[in-house]
Amino acid sequence: MRGNEEKRLQRVVASICATLFAAFAFFFVAVYQAPLIEVLYNHVATGKLNFNSYIVGGIISAVLTILALWLNRFAKFQREWTAMAYLPSTLLLSFVTDIDRMLYVGERSYTGWIVIFIVGMLLYAIFSFVLQRVLFEKIKNMAMSANRIIWRNLILFVILFCLAGTLSNGEENLKREALVAVRYSKGNVYGALAVGRKSLDASPQLTAMRAYILAADDKLGERMFEFPQYYGSRGLLPSPVQDSPLLADSVYSLIGAAPSTGENAMQYLKRVADIDSLGSVAKDYYLSGLLLDRQLVEFKDELTRLCGGYNPDSLPKHYREALLLCSEFTDDYSLELECDTLQQMFGRLREVERKYDDALVRNNYVRKEFGKTYWWYFLYGR
Repeated sequence: MRGNEEKRLQRVVASICATLFAAFAFFFVAVYQAPLIEVLYNHVATGKLNFNSYIVGGIISAVLTILALWLNRFAKFQREWTAMAYLPSTLLLSFVTDIDRMLYVGERSYTGWIVIFIVGMLLYAIFSFVLQRVLFEKIKNMAMSANRIIWRNLILFVILFCLAGTLSNGEENLKREALVAVRYSKGNVYGALAVGRKSLDASPQLTAMRAYILAADDKLGERMFEFPQYYGSRGLLPSPVQDSPLLADSVYSLIGAAPSTGENAMQYLKRVADIDSLGSVAKDYYLSGLLLDRQLVEFKDELTRLCGGYNPDSLPKHYREALLLCSEFTDDYSLELECDTLQQMFGRLREVERKYDDALVRNNYVRKEFGKTYWWYFLYGR
């Protein structure tokens, strides 16, 4: 009778562990790491099949759960140690989702993972041997409540799940870049730009991706400074060596020409802006590069040279903000706008500055109210 109860209890514990691991693996692949998995698929697949994260997550979680159950026929982890049966599957889950920038460079080394698998399987085998030959012989006749057994397995699963999160890719910027690429490829411009919008962290690759999306939507001069800008004009262009989902050819195709050998960012952007046949995108990139490099006077002069007799009120928001700053800092230029809203906003910024003597406090209050303007970037940005 005692043996039957023990078997029923073990079946219940095994079912709970299998369900818990399968649910975690599905969430991990289909939700948490889905953008990275999709980027990997788009990079290596032929494109004949549409990617579905839920189908992929379901397949991977099912395969890894079945693998753990099959291996446990030999390892025989039981009772409060049942969760240990999922160590190999956890390592495989981490390996599948450890997608980094080496995907694009093509020089990834697997030495680290080989060591991790060897150590992990040695621990798996040692625990299995010790538990079968030593501990289970001592505790097989000991009574233990089901709740206690389940809670101990839950603790083991917490350790395994933390291990999966640690070993898989945890670079937030790469995840953001992948999510931006996935959403934009599906035509969701708003969703792509919303990725990481509240974060003050932004990689050069993510910055270039946002610039590309805004330029394609003719919003570069209108919204660029709604996002963190830490790299000056260099942040407008992708790295010469692809290390993100953004293809350099896509950017240069949008602008209309590729850089020549030895050109830096501004040399390239100035050259393409002077090619009349390339249209407004090249000019917007160049003018935005001047703003990013805080070249106010040159921006004013180049705007006049490239756009001729423009109406200041019809210019993009950041262009008007820059011209207003220029009129504040130079004696030989004044900006005349039909709508005085912009001047009122700038006056409000000056009021906030005068109100707080402490630089850090003043910085925080100005950011809170004007953090999405060119004024903030020019006066306080790094």
